[in-house]
Amino acid sequence: MTPTRWLAAGLMTVMAVVLIGVSREDSATVDEASHLGVGYLYWKGAHTRFGAEEHPPLESLIESFPLLFMQIKLSDTAQAMERGELGYPWTVSWAGQIKSVQQILEPGCQGQYVQIPPLGDRLVEWHCPSRYPLDNWYYQAVPEAQMFGKVFVYGGANDADAMLFAGRLGQILLTLLTGVVIVFWTHRATGQDSAAVIALAVWVFNPVALAYGHVANTDIGVAFGITLSAFLFSQLAEEPTVKYALMSGVATGLAMSMKYTTLLLAPTYLILSVMAWRRSNLSISNIGKLAAVFFIAGWCVALVVFWPFASPAPAPTQTDLTLFDVPGWFKTLRPLLVPSGLFKGLAIAMAHSKIGTDSYLMGQWSRGGWWYYFPLAFLFKTPVAYVILVVSGFLLFVPKVTTARLSEFVTWLGAGVYLFWTMSSGINIGVRHLLPMMSLLSVGIGCAFSRLTDRWLRCTTLGLIGWQAVVVLAAYPFYIQFFSEAVGGARNGYKYLIDSNYDWGQDARRLRNFLQDNGIDHIYLDYFGNQFSIEYLKIPNTRVNAETARQIRQGTLVVSASQLMRPEWNWLRESRQPLARVAYTLFVYQLP
Repeated sequence: MTPTRWLAAGLMTVMAVVLIGVSREDSATVDEASHLGVGYLYWKGAHTRFGAEEHPPLESLIESFPLLFMQIKLSDTAQAMERGELGYPWTVSWAGQIKSVQQILEPGCQGQYVQIPPLGDRLVEWHCPSRYPLDNWYYQAVPEAQMFGKVFVYGGANDADAMLFAGRLGQILLTLLTGVVIVFWTHRATGQDSAAVIALAVWVFNPVALAYGHVANTDIGVAFGITLSAFLFSQLAEEPTVKYALMSGVATGLAMSMKYTTLLLAPTYLILSVMAWRRSNLSISNIGKLAAVFFIAGWCVALVVFWPFASPAPAPTQTDLTLFDVPGWFKTLRPLLVPSGLFKGLAIAMAHSKIGTDSYLMGQWSRGGWWYYFPLAFLFKTPVAYVILVVSGFLLFVPKVTTARLSEFVTWLGAGVYLFWTMSSGINIGVRHLLPMMSLLSVGIGCAFSRLTDRWLRCTTLGLIGWQAVVVLAAYPFYIQFFSEAVGGARNGYKYLIDSNYDWGQDARRLRNFLQDNGIDHIYLDYFGNQFSIEYLKIPNTRVNAETARQIRQGTLVVSASQLMRPEWNWLRESRQPLARVAYTLFVYQLP
């Protein structure tokens, strides 16, 4: 191999080592257990209502695949939930409204509350004449899926740490494969090994990729899927053949089966197609043939992934339409929406994006978020050197916009379209949603570097990447809570962003070590994360909230940053300084 290819291999090795190390140290984040549980049931062919909801199943299948080679046991509680005997007396409609399930109970159904160990969470144990009450196609079982995952991983029947690490291995592989696509794409667009290595280095030392590239969630999967799909579609645009139409369709189908935000490729594809048509003068018949191959290939992939939900949705009753807030377009087009699971998930995801979530930005809270949330999150959560590389790369590209190869043009176009969409979304909870944009930007920066002929400018670029690498490696292993040096780093991060940007439950194991090192045998705890993992780690705690914590007369209080910044905790922030902080995210107070 050439020296540059050895360097590329070395960079990939560094990324793999860092991701494996962090995955060993970070505790379970909020949603990881539910993804593992849903995927495992999918593989086992169990009849479950947990799949085909707000996220497609492919990522969960990838994450849970290693569990098939482990001695996994389902506890009695997990089995009862899988059968539908245990559930909640309420549901979340497709529009995000909390509603009672009373209207869809079979006549004669009786339920009684039961407590679920180890925390005493309450579910309803149903007894029905012939079927369980949640056996309704329009039911959205996200709450049950979340509880099932906690019981599945942390219910005491299995080695939770081994399950979590195994589930993260697939994500690490997808992160590395994204790097492979970046290298191949950049080399194909520029013909330069050096440009490909630059693009890879920008990805390897991206703290957002390191933060979420090992987490069993949907973010890195869609980043890989969108990167591969955009690359292959750009090849189709430059070389319109059946081969590339087939490959691009398959890749897009896989990406859509990982996360519905892949739909954001549509405007990018449309613009690129128009440009390709104007440059190549393809006939309408050839365009139609290639489009048919593309759509059929993607549709076949979706059919395979959504096989348990491939047939058209059953005709809804008026009760279903009202209770689940089924949108009119779904009702009208229902017989044509195949695979039905894909379109159900799309409907739920679109409603979620419109409604939004409770969001935090620089001390303020909002239900619908802010249009400037993601641009600021991008600046806050990436190193200064990286921002300079992105801006410089774009400025180098602009003068060549009309003559650039389509394989380079699509990187900046796709990144711009993606950012524009996030700015219109009401889901403002994490910079992780920008991962697909960041992988595209890596290629764009590599292509821009290939144009540099001045030695000083090339050395300056290498210096910026070295700066980025030093800042990011020095932050190990705190990548979820990483913040730009421009805002004071991780120590100040909670002042700007929280939730999955900072405090996502990843520090439970570090909390246990802190308590052991300081001889603290009990804490009062308000934890933002999977509380089941706290119990699994045998951390002696009493759960509190902002109101009950006021009644504490003496003891050690620990509050997660994502909880502490809520308005109800103002009294504590304004009256006391923390005794210590664990991994930046857990604030420790000594009372009185």
